[in-house]
Amino acid sequence: MQQIPVPGATRTFRAFRAFRAFRALRADGGSVTMEFVTVLPAVLVIVAAVLGGFQLIVQQMRVADAASSAARLLGRGDDAGATETVTRLLGDGAVLSSNAEGRFVCATVTVSATAGPFALAAMPVASTTCALGGGQ
Repeated sequence: MQQIPVPGATRTFRAFRAFRAFRALRADGGSVTMEFVTVLPAVLVIVAAVLGGFQLIVQQMRVADAASSAARLLGRGDDAGATETVTRLLGDGAVLSSNAEGRFVCATVTVSATAGPFALAAMPVASTTCALGGGQ
């Protein structure tokens, strides 16, 4: 009996053999899932730290704004207004201290971090700003 070659049959057989070899390589089952489960907590910690850093930067800007407003008010001699402004901008946990350095009045505002992972560490956020004293 003579065999008659069928066009494309050998290509199909080779492709099937390559597919079986590829499936044998992928016989690792759930290792990809385990790798994902292992890496996911580290990625979440990094994302939380980055977002917490952004929140800390925003809070630092708010503290600097409150310190500059307080320094201007202290320079005009309005001590009560400076305290009220800092409390209104940052809440009751903010601490305002001032000192006179020559012709300048400097205001230092300190508050504990209120957002993100830095709030757990009670990290202080502070800013010092000076303004010309004597209402000038």
